[in-house]
Amino acid sequence: MYPVPTHAQQIEREWVSELAAYFGKSETDVLAKVRPWFEFPHGTLRVELMDGSTVQFKYAVFVVCEAKRAIAVFTEHCGNHIFPYHEAKVFRDDLLVYEQAV
Repeated sequence: MYPVPTHAQQIEREWVSELAAYFGKSETDVLAKVRPWFEFPHGTLRVELMDGSTVQFKYAVFVVCEAKRAIAVFTEHCGNHIFPYHEAKVFRDDLLVYEQAV
């Protein structure tokens, strides 16, 4: 298997409980190969990090985990990604939807 799909699957396994809560599904459902309910919203998701770096994705969902001190971004076509949540902000279509409290 190629590295991007392998890494994406690894992140899904590591974040299975958070994804299950986000989608209102069981962990077994989240890890299934066929997931017609796993929908990615239209629009742009942008994450701004504490050092001023930004990343932006189309068709993506994000999940914040305080215990992991991280933001996971799950995209339809560009893999899955983990970012530190310290002083991070998340925007959906330029509207602030999450800001980590300092």
